[in-house]
Amino acid sequence: MATTFRSDRAAEAIRMSVAKALREDIADPALQDVTITKVEVTHDLSFARVFFTVMGDDQNAARVAAQAGFDRAKPFLRTRVGEEVPLRVVPEIGFRYDKGTENAARLEEIFANLPELKKE
Repeated sequence: MATTFRSDRAAEAIRMSVAKALREDIADPALQDVTITKVEVTHDLSFARVFFTVMGDDQNAARVAAQAGFDRAKPFLRTRVGEEVPLRVVPEIGFRYDKGTENAARLEEIFANLPELKKE
């Protein structure tokens, strides 16, 4: 998604609004261990993609449960964003699991196994 100064500010405001709503207003157990990592907004501010991670032992089950929880909470969260973020049109909101932490851990494992980087 394109980045401009305005879309960056809108993305940060949406991230803060969604995180605040999760922390203070939503009591869904599937969303209790969720962290909002980033938000990407289209250049025309019509769509916001919210990325999240989950904590817990069973990552796959927690991810599926969190996605279902976000699907249930999407209308409420969009309404909350509309109330708290001063935009002319409230963007459509989509939720996606952030694979960045998994990718970073995988890269760390790969780098640790490289013979050039092993400490002797």
